[in-house]
Parts: sequence; C-alpha cells; structure tokens
Amino acid sequence: MMTLNIDTERQLRHRKSKMLGGLFVIAFGTVFLLDRTGVDIPNWLYSWKMILIAVGIVSLYKHQFKDAFGYVLILIGSVFLVNVIKPNTIDSSLILPIIVIGIGVAMILKSMGFIKKKSRHFEELHINASENSPEDFLDLTTFFGGTTKLITSKNFKGANVTSVFGGTELNFTKADMQHPVVIKSTTAFGGLVLIVPSNWQVQSELVTIFGGVDDKRPILDDTTRDDNKILILKGNCAFGGVEIQSYI
Repeated sequence: MMTLNIDTERQLRHRKSKMLGGLFVIAFGTVFLLDRTGVDIPNWLYSWKMILIAVGIVSLYKHQFKDAFGYVLILIGSVFLVNVIKPNTIDSSLILPIIVIGIGVAMILKSMGFIKKKSRHFEELHINASENSPEDFLDLTTFFGGTTKLITSKNFKGANVTSVFGGTELNFTKADMQHPVVIKSTTAFGGLVLIVPSNWQVQSELVTIFGGVDDKRPILDDTTRDDNKILILKGNCAFGGVEIQSYI
C-alpha cells in the first residue's frame, strides 16, 4: 500500500511538473510573440539563459527540491544572465572553471553522504545499495574520461551513474533482472550508452536540457517484451546525450 501511495504521488508530481514546464513554454512563446509584434521586450527574457533557469525550476519541483542538478542549472543561467543585463559584471572566462569546481564539490559531498543518493521512491523499489553485491547495484562516476562496464548480474537492482565531461557505457546483454529497476543518471557535457537485451523495456523520465535521449533499438513486436524487465531512467541530462542500443 505504501508503494502504491508513493507511485501515485510520484505520478502526480510528474504530471504537475509537465504542466509547469508547459506554462513556462507558453510564457516564453508569449514574450517572443510580443517582441515580434513590436513590443519593446528585453531579449534576455526569452534567451537560453532563462531557459536554463526555467528547466532548473521544473527539475527542482519534480524532485521535491532535493536534486542539486536543478540548482546548478539555475546558477549557470543566472551567472550568464547577470552579464547580459550588466555587462562585464562577471569575468566570463572564470565561469567554466567555477562550474567544474562546483561539480567536484558536489561529488565530494555526495560521497560523504551530505547529498542523498536515492529518493524515498527509489529506496522502496530497491534494497539499499550497501546490502547488494557490487554487481547487483552499480555506483559509477566518470569525470574527464571514459568507463565501459559489462554487467553480468542475474539479479540487477539498479544504479547511480554520473558522467561529467566523459562517457559511460553499460552493457546489460549478459545481465538479468527480477523486477523493474531504476538507473539514476546525471549526465553533463558527456554521454551515457545503455546496451540492453531485446526483451527489456526502457522508460525514460530524464529531465533534458540541450541534450536528449536517443533510442536506437529496432522496433519489435510487443509480445516479445517482458513486463518484469523494465529499466526506468531517472535524473538529468544537460549538454550531453543518452543512447539506448540493443543487439538482436
């Protein structure tokens, strides 16, 4: 019953976050329309900086204001926006190093337990990572590099995957799962490749900004899909991409 309530709450928040995102799109479209009809509208109101801030707000709402990624998006958008409104307020050449340092600090805080790795819903679906073998639950971080891993666990229970300025490839062709599992992914200026068995289903709930999810699997008959083999992607993807592949 508790799991059902959590699922209902999650679905409701997911729908509301989509509505919030739709409202932002309408607002941007309205401002853009007013500008095209001759109304004096500052260009920064519908710039990519404001889009970053809006996506950050939606991401925070969707994750109950517990996801650092949303704060990062708002910070990046705000820093660049300040320079647009008041030029030369911040030295632009310092922005990228500051972002890299911020990501490093977040990684350290996460490793020390100051930033929670899993939401309540995530914990309800899976046993705590410390109770699983390294093969059953993955915790991978790729920073300025590349990681390729073949998963052979026959009772895969989920993963936390962080790819920043680098790429991660996870091959599940020799793996199996006993129930739907979640991969919590944070991809920034990098990429994530998932190679899954043909009978697995993949559901993406990723928040993307200047990035996307590319499903390159061939279209198969739905009868080949196994309802117990569902891989749920959660998290964020910014300035990067997630690619899903399957070998027939």
